[in-house]
Amino acid sequence: MEAEVAVLGSILLENDVLDSEALSELTPAMFYREGHRCIFAAMLALRAEREPVDLVMLNVRLTAAGQLDNVGGLPYLIGLGEQTPTSAYAEHYARIVREKWQLREVIRASGQAMSAAFDQQMPLEDIVGQLGAIGADLDPQAHRGAYSVADVVAEVLRDVQGGTGEPPLSTGFTDLDDQLSGGLYPGTLNVLAARPSMGKSACALNIAENVAAELDASGTQGQVVVVSLEMRRQQLVVRLLSSAASIHAGAVQAAMQGKPAMTEGQHRRFEQAAQRLGALPMQFLDDATDDASLRTLPAKLRRAHRESPLKLVVIDYLQLMEVSGKGAENRVQEVSTISRKLKQLAREYGCPFLVLSQLSRAVEQRPNKRPLLSDLRDSGAVEQDADTVLFIYRDEYYNAQTDQQGVAEIIVAKQREGAVGTVKLQFQGNYVRFANLARYA
Repeated sequence: MEAEVAVLGSILLENDVLDSEALSELTPAMFYREGHRCIFAAMLALRAEREPVDLVMLNVRLTAAGQLDNVGGLPYLIGLGEQTPTSAYAEHYARIVREKWQLREVIRASGQAMSAAFDQQMPLEDIVGQLGAIGADLDPQAHRGAYSVADVVAEVLRDVQGGTGEPPLSTGFTDLDDQLSGGLYPGTLNVLAARPSMGKSACALNIAENVAAELDASGTQGQVVVVSLEMRRQQLVVRLLSSAASIHAGAVQAAMQGKPAMTEGQHRRFEQAAQRLGALPMQFLDDATDDASLRTLPAKLRRAHRESPLKLVVIDYLQLMEVSGKGAENRVQEVSTISRKLKQLAREYGCPFLVLSQLSRAVEQRPNKRPLLSDLRDSGAVEQDADTVLFIYRDEYYNAQTDQQGVAEIIVAKQREGAVGTVKLQFQGNYVRFANLARYA
């Protein structure tokens, strides 16, 4: 009972605890006291409607449902908050609530099996079957993801006949979309890897901006989330605005320090770009001391998804993430855990994840410095978990005399649903941006 009160009181103190993993797995049925079930159900309903979960709204909701007196009235609701001094331990108490529910379910199911054994009115095989089923329904996730072949066949047939399947997201780069059979597909883990200074962050930001611009232009509900573990949000925005306004990022930085580094025309272009980019459905997560932890990232993404559905998640970059509280034997094992979790999150939200990754120095030891799958740093699991692996290679970085100045190769080294291959994009180094490569007859 104390744990149930602490969970409900924590929610009143801080609504965002509902987005934590432990609380997201709770259901009203898991509470022992009937009044607590009603209160928690009302809290979930308010959260789903994006209303504040406070005493006023809770009072209104329960009164409208005719449940206020049953839960103990307004004084009981007030007491929930007063008995909970902090929400810091909400997840701990939520796990207790769930554990006690599981124990009650075991007791109930065991009692039914014992009663059947004493009555001897059921075949022995059925009684043994009851015993085997004890505990099978205690995981609220257990029945998710089970579909008959007939249902899936009907779903695919319906999409084929009606053309109603969910389309991939365009990267904004025509040749790359063609190579990727249309773009980035929902629920996939896509890895973009390169050696330092090849422009992987710039490429990912360009794709994020292109997707957000298409969402805005089409009026599609959703957003792009960029998780930056390397650069602060201000640095990211400077890059985006410099690229959009065709102004060298150094000039923008100088202008921010009060130096006369930009012309009147550049200022005008910069302001226009700021107005356009400011309207795009894009959100940054850049607290490296927190978001680097795989423990906190799912809750932050869950909260963002409640605000507006996730359409693309960009993570810069994989090797900066940490498995908080996990005693990984080595970094390879840790990165493997991270890549698998990111794959699960991509499937959970049904949107593509574009994850940046470093490459090992082995690239530098070969005459041909184009990356290979074996060059992915720290883990072969990244190669295994990824649906698509893209590499960036710019010959001008290694060969000053190359005839490929301003050209970047995007090497599709792995693709589950399509062929591997290489496409070329224009790389505009002054503005740190990628663009479609112009075709000449």
